[in-house]
Amino acid sequence: MFELPCDAVKMIPFERIHSEDRLFAVSLPWSPIDHLNRSVGKAGILSPLHVQKTGSDSFRIVIGFRRYLSCRTLGVENIPCFVREQEDELALFVEAIEDNLSTRELHLLEKAHVLLKLRHVFKLNDQALMEDFLPLLEIQADRFHLERYLGLARLSESLQRSLLEPLEPGIALKLSKWKDQEQDFFLGMISRFQLGKNKQKQLFTLLDELRALSMQAGSIPGAENLERIWHECGAADVERDLNLSPSERFSRVVEGLRRLRFPRLTEYEHRYEDLKAALKIPPQIHFQGPPYFEGNRIDVRFSFADPGEMLEWAQKLEDMAQTDELKEMLDLINKG
Repeated sequence: MFELPCDAVKMIPFERIHSEDRLFAVSLPWSPIDHLNRSVGKAGILSPLHVQKTGSDSFRIVIGFRRYLSCRTLGVENIPCFVREQEDELALFVEAIEDNLSTRELHLLEKAHVLLKLRHVFKLNDQALMEDFLPLLEIQADRFHLERYLGLARLSESLQRSLLEPLEPGIALKLSKWKDQEQDFFLGMISRFQLGKNKQKQLFTLLDELRALSMQAGSIPGAENLERIWHECGAADVERDLNLSPSERFSRVVEGLRRLRFPRLTEYEHRYEDLKAALKIPPQIHFQGPPYFEGNRIDVRFSFADPGEMLEWAQKLEDMAQTDELKEMLDLINKG
């Protein structure tokens, strides 16, 4: 049978609860609580906070940091609380984790900070984290995922704030190696182009490779260097073209970045089209090379109305397979 952690609920004045002590906090101090504010404003605090006495007239929060922030926002003067007598801090923190898990889905950053706190504040070893807490947090229990989450908890606050909405976690970890102004440049791009996970990876990969090449050439990393790359590939002009949708603008930006990253790409594309024209391919047969020459295969499809026409196109393909033009086309896509 469930037992209350103390005898009764006590009304404690707001100013006697010190939220700065975040030893037991699971939520992030800057997480949005608009939905909770509406609930508390309408119905009040339905579930009392859990607090621990720290002096003759002061308390620290064990469970209920988000409810406390909502009370502060709404000007609540007295807050219903359970005063906990439990002194085992790790046991109290585990209760706080389980209480949060029972009422809402934790954000991946909250899980990350929980693990970091368990390791560095409560001094748990990695084996205990993997065996006891990764499963509790519904994270795959292995060292790779443990280190990934710990890495997220160590990101700068600006990157962590971006993870609440648009930024993909794997990109955030890689982006942490860039300078702050470079990070801001990239975050601005994903916001303006409204980029999802895959497009973020596309953009970051190209910019990161171009950034590395420019550093090898003697350029100093920084937002100015990224701005130079952005203008040099024509992305700045494309971005200002309001006749295009964000998706169309992004496609053209990627094309410009690819051409800057692979300077021989245009030469290859023109030669490929010349060779394709020399084959005199009938309109019923369609050749499609790999986009940006990333891949080593040419897709072929053709249409026919009867068996005789099918044999005709098959013979045409067989004849093309013997030509020097086709062999050079395959060489080009293998070079790309």
